Amino acid sequence: MATQIDIDLISSEEERIKALNRYDILDTPPDGSFDRITRLAANMLKVPVAIVSLVDTDRIWFKSKYGVEAQQISREEGLCAAAILCDELYQIEDAAADPRTLANPLVSGDFGLRFYAGVPLRTKDGFNLGTFCVIDKEPRILSPGEEEILRDLRDIVMDQMEWRLASRISLAQHNQVLNTTAHDLKNPLTTIPVRADLIKMKKSNPEMVDTLCDQIKIASLNMVRIIDELLQVGSMEAGKIHLLLIKVNASFLVSNVVSMNQPLAERKNQTLHFSYEKDLYVNADEGKLTEIVDNLVNNAIKYSPMGTNIFVRVKELGEKVVIEVEDQGLGLTAEDQGKLYQRFTRLSAQPTGGENSTGLGLSIVKVLVEAHEGTIRAESEGKSKGCKFIVQLPSRN
Repeated sequence: MATQIDIDLISSEEERIKALNRYDILDTPPDGSFDRITRLAANMLKVPVAIVSLVDTDRIWFKSKYGVEAQQISREEGLCAAAILCDELYQIEDAAADPRTLANPLVSGDFGLRFYAGVPLRTKDGFNLGTFCVIDKEPRILSPGEEEILRDLRDIVMDQMEWRLASRISLAQHNQVLNTTAHDLKNPLTTIPVRADLIKMKKSNPEMVDTLCDQIKIASLNMVRIIDELLQVGSMEAGKIHLLLIKVNASFLVSNVVSMNQPLAERKNQTLHFSYEKDLYVNADEGKLTEIVDNLVNNAIKYSPMGTNIFVRVKELGEKVVIEVEDQGLGLTAEDQGKLYQRFTRLSAQPTGGENSTGLGLSIVKVLVEAHEGTIRAESEGKSKGCKFIVQLPSRN
């Protein structure tokens, strides 16, 4: 009968294998950047063999190897399977005299392994994927300086792996957002000509014409928002955020943003409540500050059910001007909170009226708020319990 310890070990190993597969590195072609590192390790530490190994379910696969021909060995044979259980250096000075390795076929067989030193390839979230190891057929021990070299080279290997993972995820996210954006733009573009034709046919019905014109306007504004967000991200990535700072009446600006969003709220039978204590001023780029508030109010409308209330407040807190946008919408899960401001990220909540979302808005808001030397945070008691975004900016008298 399996003990709790056995169950925990199995679960931990399953999570480790998931982490390994996330890097999508097993069975990939030889790579010059890794091969240079193993060659450098062998030369600097004066050993015949250096390996970047990855421990799979039943094998140890070599991403890079110097001094050996094999591409992989069974997990039972390799010392790397034991090394990944350690958080630091795993060293065998003389494998022929060490009880941990006496029966190992690499030690007792033709290969004649005597010395092994490996440091785990540890991910940012704490999983040991494999090792960066050096091997010799003569007993020896690494000096403290040599241990440091081995760790430094291991860190370079992990930097390469993390960078490649991040690049692959970023590319996938960009492709996803481009596909989503193309879809989101295509829908209104398809309906605008249809509505234009209907206007021609319904000239004698002014109310119908007004309704169709409003629909065209909303569709056009949605397309403009999507394009603006994409352009904004491009500018941020190029480091081109330029603020034209002036004294801005934050209370008046927020009031205008609320008025602009009133038609969107009315379409969903939502009520926008705006309140302010007095005229409060900040040093801000008027256009960028409008974008910040508009994004938060628009999100509250987008992710709140029909017939709910949305509260927008401007108030003073010490030497800060506080802008709050609180809704009675779908709320935030703990997972949502962890990825709230990541680009191209979709949260658990879905728009309640079929609206579009690029997953870029909040990441842009955070960058713009911080460019104004402000802060933003979100409060939510959980899913379906509403959400409050709080922006604090330095006040200006």
